[in-house]
Amino acid sequence: MKNKKTEYHNHARSVETVLQKIRKYGHVPTMKNNRFISLFVVVAILAFLYNIFFAYDQLRRIHHLQLFIAKNQAENLNAFLKAFRESYQDTFIHKHIPFNEETINLLPVVTIPDISRRFENYLSSKASIKTVSDNPRDPKNMANELEKRTIAYFRSHSGIENYYTLVDHENDKTFFFAAPLYIKKSCLRCHGKREDAPAYIRENYDKAYDYEIGDLRGITAIYFSQKQLNASLSAIVYQNIVVMLAISLVFLFIFYILTKKIYKNAAEYTQNLEREVENKTKALQTKSMELEHRLYHDPLTRLRNRNALIQDLHSSVPKALILINIDDFKQINDFYGHSAGDKLIQGLAKLLKAECRIDTCDLYRMPADEFAILIYDDLSQERLETFITHLVKTINNHDFDIDENVVHLRIAIGASNDGADLLITADMAMKKAKADRADYVIYDPSMDLSEKYAENLEWAEKIKQALEEDRIVPYFQPIVSTGDNRVKSYEALVRLIDENGTVHSPFYFLDVAKQTKFYPDLTKRVIDKTFTYFKDKPYDFSINISYLDIMNKETMTYIIDRIESFSDAGRIHFEILESEGIERYEEVSECLKKLRRLGCHISLDDFGSGYSSFEHILKLEVDMLKIDGALIKNIDTDISSQIVVETIIDFANKLQIDTCAEFVSSKAIYDTVKDLGVTYVQGYYISEPKPNLV
Repeated sequence: MKNKKTEYHNHARSVETVLQKIRKYGHVPTMKNNRFISLFVVVAILAFLYNIFFAYDQLRRIHHLQLFIAKNQAENLNAFLKAFRESYQDTFIHKHIPFNEETINLLPVVTIPDISRRFENYLSSKASIKTVSDNPRDPKNMANELEKRTIAYFRSHSGIENYYTLVDHENDKTFFFAAPLYIKKSCLRCHGKREDAPAYIRENYDKAYDYEIGDLRGITAIYFSQKQLNASLSAIVYQNIVVMLAISLVFLFIFYILTKKIYKNAAEYTQNLEREVENKTKALQTKSMELEHRLYHDPLTRLRNRNALIQDLHSSVPKALILINIDDFKQINDFYGHSAGDKLIQGLAKLLKAECRIDTCDLYRMPADEFAILIYDDLSQERLETFITHLVKTINNHDFDIDENVVHLRIAIGASNDGADLLITADMAMKKAKADRADYVIYDPSMDLSEKYAENLEWAEKIKQALEEDRIVPYFQPIVSTGDNRVKSYEALVRLIDENGTVHSPFYFLDVAKQTKFYPDLTKRVIDKTFTYFKDKPYDFSINISYLDIMNKETMTYIIDRIESFSDAGRIHFEILESEGIERYEEVSECLKKLRRLGCHISLDDFGSGYSSFEHILKLEVDMLKIDGALIKNIDTDISSQIVVETIIDFANKLQIDTCAEFVSSKAIYDTVKDLGVTYVQGYYISEPKPNLV
């Protein structure tokens, strides 16, 4: 902040220097006319290069456009001929028109050559249409060599709907399109058994009998002259090039006029700049006073800030420092919104002002969700602890009314009355309070973090040995339907069996495991044993996976391989913690989609822990919400918990998502969540986790 203050003053001095130069020389140096010309030339060259590229690209595409247009026209003509053929065949068959010397000329096989000749007269491009066969009744319909090869191609590639290529035809490069003509039921009247054919057909034609439905009779052959196609397309392309060139010229003209006008207005701009600099200089002088205040005050609460605290720590002799931190404040913002979070900070600031009843103390707003109280009285340890205990009790029990919602806070306090480095030692105490999940910790010189490190190393070694000696096992806790009180599924919960047989819950070792290289092996061991155990069991089962598992490609590959080898993936449920890495939706969502595509179900675990966002549900498309035990454990007596849980259940029901209440430890809790409409329950009232199914 001191640097920012200096920056403001330096800026003000530099602006004043510019102002003096303006007054001395009467103008701000502007670009000379030749710079305007240079700019225009550069833009003109760019426009010229663009037109060259555009022309090249248009000309390059002519060949592809020829094929596309020719194929499209040929397909349309072929579709028309098919409809024409079927219409006439149906007319002869259903209306029983006799075949004779006159009516035979109405059949498509006879009329198409004449139609093709007439059709060509109406086209701007040279085209011809034929129906040919390698076994025609009329020699005029005999296929040429190209058409015979095409007929042979269709016979050897059944199911192909058309064939097209560029060929040399009648001394011209030609687009050739062919579509097969297969025998249909209506064709059998003339091409089936000879004895069944109409008398006129039997008497005048000796071949092309004994066909069956699906046999290839011939092809429809369509020819387009590439030269004429090229001429038509070239005209269009050249027209596009001319239009683009005209647009570029218009653009350059407009650019020239506008740019010239801008440069002409330089003098007016200089005058405006001088006035603006004068105004800003005055504004900077005013704001320098405001900056002095902002440098040491928080704008939201109007309390003095961290800079003021640091200054006071160096300029006076305080006796104690108390740091107050709001637990899970980020989740409050996510759940209620940042506006509500700001109001909550203001409410806490007001409460702390009222509770700072020690005469010689100052209250500060620290960054984010933290406050500080600097005490100048030489308090005894007992009096300091009494004051801190009072603060914790008062804040934790206070009803913060935010936008018609009652919000309760939990805080952690770190304090120090060790004379030197109060801020450092109070911060150490704060970290220890959070790590130990304590309401407060007062710094003690004997406080040594090496004890915690040693404990972590000990657990890391225990995890390693347990993996080597196969003492990592899953315990199973039933999940029961409130509809029929029957077990729906089991959740697999990891346990570490000590060398002496003591069973340890993940509370003791899981966080340590996540900081070591053993964590992926821990996950794989639980996955492997759970899948094997439930292989022949008639129940669904769920397994917890963390953000670390999702981001570990080797772990996810292992999980997917096990799913694919499992007999019924629909019985597998994966639970992901709502608060763990959930903000990286893209990676998490993509992984969960893979699991869903394999048939697995997804649950959002610990939903409602802290302050949840319903957006998580929508983005991750989960199948079940497992409501956090913090909301459930006192729900039979806590009205606020009931309201929150009822809201979650109502939201889930509207999205057709199941809900499960965790930590159901008594019949009263069970009856309450059942009445609220929860789908499933889990907890010690049903059964504690056990190594085998209950």
